Amino acid sequence: MAIKYTPYFLVAFLAGVGIRSFFNVPEKWILGGLGVATGFLVALFFRARLTPHRFFSVLFFLIFFLIGLFRFSVFENKVVDDQLHNRYGEAIVLRGTVISSEIKQNSSRIVLETEFGRLLVVSRIYPQYRYGERLEVAGEILEPENYGDFDVKKYLAKDLIYSQMLFPEIKEIPHLPTPSPYEGEGEKKETLSLFWGRGILVPTKNKILVSLFRVREKFEQNLKLILPEPHASLANGMLLGAGGVLPQDLLDAFRKTSTIHILVLSGYNITIVGTFLLAFFGFILPYTFAWTLSIVGIIFFTLMTGAEPAAVRAAIMAVVGLLALRTGRLRAPLLSLVLAAALMVFINPMYLRFDRGFQLSFAATLGLILLASLFQKFFWFLPKFWGMREAAAASAAAQIFVLPFLIFWGNSVSVFALPANILVVTAVPAVMLFSFLGGIAAFVSPALGIMISAASFVIISYQIYVVEFFSKFNI
Repeated sequence: MAIKYTPYFLVAFLAGVGIRSFFNVPEKWILGGLGVATGFLVALFFRARLTPHRFFSVLFFLIFFLIGLFRFSVFENKVVDDQLHNRYGEAIVLRGTVISSEIKQNSSRIVLETEFGRLLVVSRIYPQYRYGERLEVAGEILEPENYGDFDVKKYLAKDLIYSQMLFPEIKEIPHLPTPSPYEGEGEKKETLSLFWGRGILVPTKNKILVSLFRVREKFEQNLKLILPEPHASLANGMLLGAGGVLPQDLLDAFRKTSTIHILVLSGYNITIVGTFLLAFFGFILPYTFAWTLSIVGIIFFTLMTGAEPAAVRAAIMAVVGLLALRTGRLRAPLLSLVLAAALMVFINPMYLRFDRGFQLSFAATLGLILLASLFQKFFWFLPKFWGMREAAAASAAAQIFVLPFLIFWGNSVSVFALPANILVVTAVPAVMLFSFLGGIAAFVSPALGIMISAASFVIISYQIYVVEFFSKFNI
């Protein structure tokens, strides 16, 4: 009974997390419900011979649903461990370690790990700060503000970030210094000086990650060396999920055609990579070896991105998608997908509603499992060489499941979104392949890297043309 109904129990848990993410249910009600349901379950257990299995199933379903509610509440209560949110409006000097850094159109977003909680620092694009570097920031602690219908507070809370600083003074710290007061313009302000605490574990405990990020940064420099802009930024976005600074009109064109997702690291990208590798290796090797090499390729690709949480989640979803292609059956891959989603949501229940990368990964993988094999019949006119047919089928299948999320997020979706995605996303594996080979070759010889990446330049130019062409039709 347990194995048969396991998917339903996992869905019940996910439903509980989802309901709790929208509605504030008092914790005492949840615990009371769990107590009553557990009591009934124990009572029925001793009368198992007289109790139909459906009663046990209903009770287990209810218990898993309540566990989902409770798990979200427990995670949400972690704000009590954060001390920075008690300092809103105060000017302070704060020391910490960079755990992530992302460049936006007009600013850089840095997340610092400190002894008193995580802090989002919005700074100028330059200078750029890297993972593991220690910084001292001086500025005012602010509460994040929601933007329109987007719940910025909950989006940051999923990463345990409850405070931010906007364009503070920033100093690099080569070693652990003594605290210094912060002086603003004019008169000296009262400040709270905080020592750099638990963040010290980041650069020492994760030396492998530090090395991976250094390799990634050098690889990104190679891409800029062998490809002109905006091709370098687009190749970087498709490979590593870091689109760089793209012209606004080109970004708008990607948004209008609903192809902007190729520049966001999610299971969508990595699933396409895995599908391409499977088809490519399957063309020259036995299927079992091709499938194994595809998994290895996904792992290597994830490490190249720095093994960030978003990349790891996307890789798990991609592996589940390859499992679907390996087994050729629906039940096992669907169960694996639901199990993977439930485990990720149990670790961080805010992923379900507030992590768009997780949502894209889940939707794209679900589309791959349900429709990819069927869509291959519709793309009979494409050659199987280099996995073109498989990539097109996977792109179309995933896009159908991704589009509802894009619409829900308020993105403008054109009637030409599907053909634009098929034409653009089908070319993504080739861009990633030649850009990757060119970037690797540039470590040896920039001239060799330029020669290899010439194919990427041509294909990216084609993608830009397609995106700009379809973006003209505002339908």
